[in-house]
Order: sequence, then structure tokens, then C-alpha cells
Amino acid sequence: MSELPFMRRKKIIDVLEKTDYADVAYLSNLFNVSDMTIRRDLEKLEKNGEVIRVYGGAKLITKSVYEATIEERLNINKKEKMAIAKKAAELIEDGDVIAFDASSTALEVSKLIKDRNKLTVITNNINIAIELSDAPNIIVILLGGFLRAKSLSLIGASIKKQLESIYIDKAFISSKALNYTEGLTDATIDEGEAKQALIEKANNVFVLVDLTKIGKLAFFQVCGKDKIDKIITGKHDLLSEEQDEVLKNFRDQGIEVIVADD
Repeated sequence: MSELPFMRRKKIIDVLEKTDYADVAYLSNLFNVSDMTIRRDLEKLEKNGEVIRVYGGAKLITKSVYEATIEERLNINKKEKMAIAKKAAELIEDGDVIAFDASSTALEVSKLIKDRNKLTVITNNINIAIELSDAPNIIVILLGGFLRAKSLSLIGASIKKQLESIYIDKAFISSKALNYTEGLTDATIDEGEAKQALIEKANNVFVLVDLTKIGKLAFFQVCGKDKIDKIITGKHDLLSEEQDEVLKNFRDQGIEVIVADD
């Protein structure tokens, strides 16, 4: 017997309670119904004042997402982030042109590479530019745009324009969430588009994710799994079966998963 519509709609709300956003294709696959059925469900939920439909999917209309400051994010899973940063820094060689996004993990990586020679760092992260300002053998290119006070990052369409003639060897990108189906997703469009611009110009994309991000889904898709070359995560014994399956799927796809020791 097929599931009753009101029961499915209740489960859609349950899904949205756990994610920042879910699109129609994801929900139709999850509930094994057509896209049209899901759209009707979302239309009904929107009329009831429970969701808002956006960008081909929906998010909870009542959900207030708190965005932590850079200082607060630095202290979340700090030990794991530092281990991830150390492993990422090992992949940066003299002469590289590298890119960092505005993530707290990327900032930790920048602290470990000041001894590199003939390194060029491209970033929209003001904190990283300041961190590397006293490194004598590193050229820092700070991409310009509108200031986002929470993350001390620069965002906007000008970033993509500035990157048109720049080629990046390695981009180190973190984000709000990573799952196998949707790839890397973020909570904000502006930050997500800045990450996209860096990824599009990079020969190698390294995704930096701690335990809190694996298997999660956020509002805006930064990139699919086809754009990811390596995933760097921390060593932990608290992975759920679903999270373990996510990393296994990436490995099966040929994407290297590097586990950093604490």
C-alpha cells in the first residue's frame, strides 16, 4: 500500500528539521514518488505555513539558522580541525598556487605554511590575508567584494571576474555539509558562490570536513562529487553507519579520503 500523503508530508518536515534545505529530486527519490507528487506536497505545506519553497526545493519557514562568528567556529571541534589542517598543510609544496575559502579550517591551514617558498595564496578570507602578511616568501592575493562581517570574508560577483585569468593548483574548501548525492553544500548563497568560483579555477580540489558535516545537507550546492579530488577528515570513532557509508561511497567513486590523526 502506498503511503498516505499526510504521512509523507509529515516525514518531509522531519527531513527538513535535520537539514537546512532539501530539493525536489532528493525528496522524490527518498519517498519513491514522482517529482510532481513532491511539488504538490510542498505546495500544501507552504499553504499551511510550514515550509517555504526555494531554488527547486524547500526549507522550513520557521527555522532560524544561527550563523556562528569566525571565533566561535574556530572552537567547534577544534582538535579535529587542527588535525585536518596539519594533514592539508602537508599537501602544499613550494611554488604552489593555492586557494583558501573563508572557512575556519582553512584559517588553521594558513597558520602552518608560513615556511613555504614561492607560494601564492588566493583567498577571500581577510583573516588568512592578515595571518600570512608576515610570511616573506608568500604572495597573498586578497579577492575583493562586499564584506560579510560574521566570517570576515569578501563576497560578490566581482570574485569570479577577478579569477578569470588566474589558475590555481590546489583549492582547500570547507563548507556546511557534505553528502554523496549532492556533494558539498553551504548555508548561504554568497559564500557558496565564492567557493564555486575558486573550485572552477582549481586543478585539484581538497574538501576539508569534520564529523559534524559528513552526511549532512545544506541550502546551496557548492559542487557535486565530480569536482572533488580528495576529502580530508579527522579520525573519530563516532561516525554513524550512514556517515561511514557516505565516505565509503566517495572511496568507491575513486575519490581519496584522507583520515588525519588527532
